[in-house]
Amino acid sequence: MDPEFERQWRQARTLEQSGDVIEAKKLYEALVGEDPDRLYVRLRLAAIEQGAGRYRVAREQALQCARIVRAGRWKDLAPVTRLLLAYDEWSSVRDLILGADWASPEVIREAAVLSQHLWLVGEVEEARRMVELALPLAPGSVPLRYSRASILRYLGRVDEAAEEFEACLDLSPTDPYAHWSLAQHSKSSPPGARIERILAATAALGPDGVEAPYLQYALFKEYDDAGYDEAAWRHLHEGARLRRAQIRYDGTVEEHGFSHLMGLYEASVETSRSAHDGNVHTPIFIVGMPRSGTTLLERILGGHPEVSAAGELNEFQRCLNWHADTFLGLYPTPASVSRLAGIDLAGVGSDYLARTVHWARGKRMMVDKNPANFVHAGAIARAIPQARILCLRRNPMDACFSNLKNLFSNEAYGYSYSLEELADYYARFDALSRHWRKTLKRHYMEVSYEALVADPAGMAERVMAFCGLRFDPNAIDITRNTAPVTTASSSQVRQPINRAGIGAWRKYERGLQPLRDRLEARLGPVA
Repeated sequence: MDPEFERQWRQARTLEQSGDVIEAKKLYEALVGEDPDRLYVRLRLAAIEQGAGRYRVAREQALQCARIVRAGRWKDLAPVTRLLLAYDEWSSVRDLILGADWASPEVIREAAVLSQHLWLVGEVEEARRMVELALPLAPGSVPLRYSRASILRYLGRVDEAAEEFEACLDLSPTDPYAHWSLAQHSKSSPPGARIERILAATAALGPDGVEAPYLQYALFKEYDDAGYDEAAWRHLHEGARLRRAQIRYDGTVEEHGFSHLMGLYEASVETSRSAHDGNVHTPIFIVGMPRSGTTLLERILGGHPEVSAAGELNEFQRCLNWHADTFLGLYPTPASVSRLAGIDLAGVGSDYLARTVHWARGKRMMVDKNPANFVHAGAIARAIPQARILCLRRNPMDACFSNLKNLFSNEAYGYSYSLEELADYYARFDALSRHWRKTLKRHYMEVSYEALVADPAGMAERVMAFCGLRFDPNAIDITRNTAPVTTASSSQVRQPINRAGIGAWRKYERGLQPLRDRLEARLGPVA
């Protein structure tokens, strides 16, 4: 390595680590000025720009990293695709991984991570192909077996997925992610059969690791399935407590962010919809709280011959990020909402439609089922006037309990690990949905989860009419829909529509009483 480069690199890293980011950035920029293909320098520049909230410059650095790796620098493929995911550059991730040399040991070595990146961008079959190419070379790799188990689960190959999760645990009996995923995926036979080994893993790993909540949530699910309600609640309560301590979330700031959203999008949107352009697909956004039936509704609409189901896309927020030149974050804040004022929403809409052509797959309509788009409904209706927005509504107690018992990835839905924060969030959600219903009018439809499962055909007919689709009764049988599902509902939606989740909270009514009290203080009586 060039000694002068090494000296400047060490100096820049020292400056950055000491907090002098400005001077470190100057040195990094000088280094890439001398040689544009210095990947690690560009990675540091991307991190600095991301930390400063400069979306466009940070994204450009990420794309430059992709350019460098594309030339055959496969040992750095996984870090770069991970970086690209932060900018929702799904097509770049897909093209980089699929275009890599899969015979390269450097690619095979990272196959577990790269396969995860493939399924995150919707390439589930390609993820399966990569893992099954790599497994014979590393049959004892727990990450590879876990990735294969997850892929099989997403593909609806239920029994094979369960066997593969068990294979993970044969190799690594304390693996918290395999215990948790298996508990979520399928019930043990007989009920409770897995409890002792999860308790053993919990004792072996201790209570302080980042993985501790996964074992607590696994124990909740196993005890719940076995009918040991008191023990189940104890582990759910502990798992939520541990998880809440790990994440950054400020409900007060989010509350102010919701208020700012209502102020920003206060005026009513024209009720007329733009006529459909045969050259452009029409998006259907399914939004709402997670675990409220959004995946079920997507499966129904995705079974319609004129509709393509794209899964949970981040494209709309990505387009907002670009036009506002900022990172909007996991939840709205007054600062992030202020960055949306005055941006070119028509440009946002055009960019979104261009970036989702792949997901439309030539169909007239495309479903984007990202619950988090709920906060952007006001922007969506203005950016894409022909879009339809469907908001799932569920009984407050069932909706909150369903969120509480789910362990979300990263720091998403930070409100869901505290009974008080859950109640406060539901009240915010309710107020904002009423605001969207009032101001967005015919662009926005609330869909009752309870009505959907009680009368799937009747509600589906109403939803399809709202979307401008002819009614197709065949779409009601969601078991006919074999498309991959990569959400938390991937196992449940392989079953026929049922009412099993209605009133599920009552099993834990005593423990959930603080939630109910707080909800009623804000909303009035709840059933």
